[in-house]
This record gives sequence, structure tokens and C-alpha cells, in this order.
Amino acid sequence: MVKAFRESAKSDSDGFLFLHAGDCFQGTLYYSLFKGDANATLLNMLGLDAMALGNHELDLGNAPVSRFLDKITFPLLAGNWDVSKEVDKPFPVKGKKQLMPYNPKAQRAEVLVKRIGDQKVAIFSVALDKMADIAMPDPDTPFVDSKQTAINTIRYIHEEIKTPHIVLLSHLGYAQDQKLAEEVDGISVIVGGHSHVLQGDFSNVGLGDMGPYGHKVNDTLVVQAGCHSLAIGKLKVSLDKHGKVVAYEGGNFLMLGRSLAVDASWDQSLPNGAFKDAKAYLLAQPNVIHCRGDEEINKVINERYRPAVDELKRDVVTTLPSRLRHIRVPDDRGGSEIAPLVCEAMIYSAKTRGVKADFAIHNAGGVRVSPEKGKMTAADVAGRLLPFAIDLMLYHASGLQIKQALEGAIDNALNNGVEGTGDGSFPYTAGLRYNYVCDQPKGKRIDQLEALQEDGSWLDVDLAKTYLAVSSAYTSQGKEGYDALKNLRKQPTSLHVTLAESFIEYARTKEELVASSSVLSRYKPCTDCASTNPR
Repeated sequence: MVKAFRESAKSDSDGFLFLHAGDCFQGTLYYSLFKGDANATLLNMLGLDAMALGNHELDLGNAPVSRFLDKITFPLLAGNWDVSKEVDKPFPVKGKKQLMPYNPKAQRAEVLVKRIGDQKVAIFSVALDKMADIAMPDPDTPFVDSKQTAINTIRYIHEEIKTPHIVLLSHLGYAQDQKLAEEVDGISVIVGGHSHVLQGDFSNVGLGDMGPYGHKVNDTLVVQAGCHSLAIGKLKVSLDKHGKVVAYEGGNFLMLGRSLAVDASWDQSLPNGAFKDAKAYLLAQPNVIHCRGDEEINKVINERYRPAVDELKRDVVTTLPSRLRHIRVPDDRGGSEIAPLVCEAMIYSAKTRGVKADFAIHNAGGVRVSPEKGKMTAADVAGRLLPFAIDLMLYHASGLQIKQALEGAIDNALNNGVEGTGDGSFPYTAGLRYNYVCDQPKGKRIDQLEALQEDGSWLDVDLAKTYLAVSSAYTSQGKEGYDALKNLRKQPTSLHVTLAESFIEYARTKEELVASSSVLSRYKPCTDCASTNPR
């Protein structure tokens, strides 16, 4: 599709830019297995002009970004990422040729300049200020204020580069893109990511209507193209001598391959000829494009990467006699049936490595699907259920810190007295149970906090006692409401096993994987508000 768009622009004597708004790491078996090598190889082949740094690039700290920078042939823009004081380490990002970070002396982003005809187009990027709250950048590489960085950078572009044609490649999210466009003058176009907004009317294929493609805020045009490589955005835009948008057209296009699949959770069987009818319908839609696939890219995937992926797809680790439901915040039907099993797997992995953990805690957002009835493969686990390649960590915390972390995580998930970062922080546990009372004063919302004993009984957690817990590296660092875990006396230590690897180990010990009755009865809906009392 990129080749076709590029040729179309050339035939119209137009300039062409191919921009990526960040988050290419994580979420697939290709990252789980190859840790960014496949990403770098294939993005190089696609011929990007620039990519923004997203939060998922930093899920495992700076090291994977460092290795990625060594392999890519295009610039990675990170305009409000200050790496200037990064200390010596095996895999630094400071000084990497392809990184365009924050310039602390000038207090602005480094700027990429592209020539289109006799005009210059300046491109820079900013990401979330609070990157450390949702990702794991190394502590010596903070993110600075995105708005002030944008203001300073635009002033520099006008005064030094002397062009009004400015593109912001953003990883702030759609709402923040619009807010920035409203508050900061001088940006021609914002190409955004992070919030997965698929602009355009896709109600014809069941994906809803997010409004027209291209949202104008003052003199700035804001575009976003969804997520997961489902769609590609094609924008043809004309700017005047002041950098203002005078005309634009285009849209997001769903890229359809040769195969169609039926959602396994749909109970109805397809009538005869449904595949043919569905394919004919989709190909008749103006916002759907049939993609043949690039022969050179397919060859690289098939020879270098797909064999290892296919091997995981053949590796059956257990069987599910029924679907295991996943929901982030419990409702009147109960909570997640699979997330507590993920926690049980954490305890199992610790035990098999000679460590007896008292309990495990995992955030709901780290579990991605409700696994369906039938065979579960290693690919299902690492590619769909637990696609984030994040290590498990052991840490010592007091009973009080655990209590505070649970309350903070639920407050964050429910926006109870705080402006939360999303319901993915809701905690699921193994070996630990509690009651959350939503309308109590802050600090007193967790009661009946109990830990499972070796004899199967439950005992109140001693707030002064130190316990050994296991969580993902993400949760153990105190992200998204788990702030009490930021103040541990000792830093968490890695079990050197990822979430997916842990669950696969555990699942192999089960001929059939089922949710236990104790897990299912642990949750009780709150009757006097919209939040929940998990037990």
C-alpha cells in the first residue's frame, strides 16, 4: 500500500511522507520471540521517513530501544525525552545516530527537516509527559513537559529553520492532540497515536463512526489511523505560505488480506456461501482495500521469522473445557476467570525456582483476551493472552504497602477520587483476598485483607509484617495507582521468566485448565455505587 501511495504522489508531482506514530513493540509473537529485530527489519523495508517513540517501546526500559536504534535506518523522534544525563550502561540510548531526543540546552526537540520541492517541512515529536507512570524509561532519562517543548520547538523552527510548514508526530493521544492544537499555534498537521482512534465512518463494517477523517482545531489538522496495522491513513494536504491548511482529502483504509476469520465467541454457524458473500461485500466498500502483500517482505517473514511463530502455534500446552471470561473491573457476573490463574502461574513459577512467594498480584490490563474453549497453544498465550514480554519480579513489601497498593490501583481503575489512567490497573490476585469499600475515606477502603496459608486457611494480613510477593515488572515498579510499591526498601529482583513463559509452564501441568470456585466467588458487586467490592 505504501508503494502504491508513493507512486500516486509521484505521478501527481506531490511530495510524500510516511510517518509512524509509535508503539511498534509488544503485542505479537514476532516481538515476544525476536525482541524488536523483526520490527526493525520490516520497518526498514517499508521505508519510513520517521517514527515517534511510543510508551510500549519503553515497557522493558531503555535497552530494547538501544538495540532497535542500532538496527533502524530511519530517525526515531522523541522530542521531549531528555537522555542527556544517561549514565554508562551496556545499552544506552544517548548518542545513538537515529535518535532525535530533547535538546536540554535549547529546551526544545531535535527537528527533522524534509524538502518537498522548494519548500522545507519540519517534523518533530512529543510523547506523554507522564511516561514513567505507564512505561519504564530508565530513571536517568526523564520526559519533560510536552506543551512547553512544542512551543519552544515551533519558535526555533520559525526563527532558525525558517519554515512555517510544521508536522508534529505525536504520541500523546487524540484528546491531548486536540488540546495541544487549541493551545499552541503554528502546527500545520498533527499525526497522532497512542489512543487508537480510527477516524472515519466504519459503521459499514461494524467498527463505528469516529467522525470525519481529519479534525481541524483552529489552524491545525489532527489525524489518527487506529492501531494494530488494521488501517493505513492516506492524507493529501495543501499548506499555504503561512503553514495553514488550505485543503485536504483522504481517509483511513482497512487493509484486507486473503483470509477471513469468524469470531470464535459468535455462537451462530455461517450459512453456505457466507465467506464468498462477506468477501464480496467487504471488497465493495470504499474504505476497505484488498492487499496482495509484498513478495520481498513476505520472503523475509517466511524465511527469518514465521517458522518460530508457527512452531508455537503447534505447541499445545493445555485444554480449556469452557471459555474463561476476562473482564477488567468485575461486574454483576463476577470478575475475570483467567487473570487469577495468571497470578497462580506466577506463584508456581516462583516455587519451581526455589522461591516461596506469599501471594501474587497482577493488573487486569496485562491480560488481553477471554480464551476460548478448546486447545490452548503457546502461541495463544504469548501472542494473544499475555502478549507483553515483561519479566516477573519478586519483591518484599509490608502488609501496609500491599494494602495501599491495592486501594490505589482500584481507585485508579474506578476514578474514585483521582483522575485515573484507565481500568487496566484493577488488581487480580492469588493467595490474597480483600474487600474494597468504595465510599469509605481514602486510606480506609480496603478491609478484610487476608493471605492464604499453607493449610488452606485464610489469615488477616499483618500490616507491619514483610511479605514476599510476585508481580510483573510493570506492577512491581508502582505504575498506574500501585504507588505504594515505589517505596520498597529493596529493589525487586527478576525471576528471569516472562508472563507468558510463566503461564505456559503452569498450563503444561494441567490436563484441563478451569477457573476454581474460590476464584469465581471472590467478587461481589457493590450495590450502592458503580464500583465494585472484590472479595
